[in-house]
Amino acid sequence: MHAAALASHSPYANTADYDVVILGGAFSGASSALLLKRGLPSLKVLVIERKDEFDRKVGESTSEVGGCFLTRVLHLGSYLSAHHYQKHGLRMWFCKTPHDRVEDCTEIGPKFQSRLPTFQLDRSLLDQHVLDLAIQEGAQLERPATVREIQLAEDDEPHRVSWTTVTGENRQITARWVIDASGRAALLAKKLGLHRPLGDEHPTSSIWCRYRKVNPLDSHKSRSLHPCLMRNVNSSRSSATNHLMGRGWWVWLIPLSNGDYSVGIVWDRSIFQLPEGPDLTSRLHAHLMQHPIGRLMFREAEPVAGDTFYYKGLPYFTEQMVGNRWAMVGDAAGFIDPLYSQGLDYCGHTVHAVTQMILNSAAGKDISGTLDYLRGAYKRSYRLWFESLYKGKYRYLGDAELMRIAFIMDLGTYFIGPVRLVYSDPAYEWNRLPYDGPIGNLFAKFMAFYNRRLGAMAEKRWAKGTYGAWNNGMDLTLSQSYSPNFSAFMFLRWGLRLWLMAELRTLFGRPALNPMSEIQPAVPTSGDVKATA
Repeated sequence: MHAAALASHSPYANTADYDVVILGGAFSGASSALLLKRGLPSLKVLVIERKDEFDRKVGESTSEVGGCFLTRVLHLGSYLSAHHYQKHGLRMWFCKTPHDRVEDCTEIGPKFQSRLPTFQLDRSLLDQHVLDLAIQEGAQLERPATVREIQLAEDDEPHRVSWTTVTGENRQITARWVIDASGRAALLAKKLGLHRPLGDEHPTSSIWCRYRKVNPLDSHKSRSLHPCLMRNVNSSRSSATNHLMGRGWWVWLIPLSNGDYSVGIVWDRSIFQLPEGPDLTSRLHAHLMQHPIGRLMFREAEPVAGDTFYYKGLPYFTEQMVGNRWAMVGDAAGFIDPLYSQGLDYCGHTVHAVTQMILNSAAGKDISGTLDYLRGAYKRSYRLWFESLYKGKYRYLGDAELMRIAFIMDLGTYFIGPVRLVYSDPAYEWNRLPYDGPIGNLFAKFMAFYNRRLGAMAEKRWAKGTYGAWNNGMDLTLSQSYSPNFSAFMFLRWGLRLWLMAELRTLFGRPALNPMSEIQPAVPTSGDVKATA
């Protein structure tokens, strides 16, 4: 398609082929196009998507903030209910040794169904659906197409973007705005020298694939073999996001609407090393078989052939997400960690902030204040979120008592802050970034403090031989659900009491007869997979 074929009803002066060109048509790019066209149908919007078909991302689950963006900003509630799983909370499973029984495993998670909408997503379906909606609203699409060059103008002249089509044809257009939604490719951040890997601060990698013929936790087979699965919990374990937990690693188990499971491991290369094997899939599967819940669900399951992916370095960020009529949204701006399924949180905030800024610009409003805010807000928010939630967390992931404290307090602060705010004042909060502000900054520092203390306790327990003492035989499920109001302070008070008790147990606890340090030795190498795996 060519610019001449478009109706020339742009609110801007007719100096460019398009008002907005979006690099990438997956969730963030498609959502940007959809919100722009809904907000101002006369905008000329072009989406350039590299792939002919969408694939998955790391993790396919949403948090409550992501669920809010999907249902109350994009208004996809009916579609999600019909084509994706309703998610019922986050569950974590702990064991002491690979020989433990399912009955031995300590479980953390809710006893009852969730109160707010969250979803298990098949991202390939969702991305395509949102892109289809954007096209129906009038956005133009080039697909498959590979972006070759981005020429950003320093003044008020239009930017230039060139690409190559699947037939080898070279094309070029001009656009007033450029939005980078290219995901991990991070085209603009890398072009401008703004891309920053998190490196040694958070040296995490991930392998993931899909499995078929999985035995769910709520199946007749599972409950017949292990009647304990009928006790303690009244909600659906199968439709929850289940995590297998260990020191330096965790595994996600996410059900998809077609019956497959998204399965992946994230690990800290400085702490943990995957089992050896002939290929990535074999190594992931061997690891699953070392956990009682993994054996129950995946002993007879089949990994989908050719469907295994690997990222060596997961976390990265951009120094600056907006500039002179250009912006980055979603994973093109950064990614931290998928533990709490908050990837779509940043997608929602960045997409909404950028599209609202462009709509205001098209309406002739002064956006200089918004630009000044967004230039520095992303990096500030990213650092606060990382240091409060994830820095050093992999040291205590495998200790059920410490993770219970983190689970209760992390979710409590999350509901008091980001969740409550986007539900109570969406017009303002979606245009801000999480924890960026005086009160949010205070909460983030408090979270960073207890996160450091939990990590320090984990190191002491590991050295002493008391790490993971509660990993067998404990019912740590929660009988109350979180709500997006100040009632979540109740969980913080509870978490503080548990924290104090854990400090005392760390100080005076006696070593176990078979400490976990004997089961999981220190990592002798980098802990990373080989490039030839």
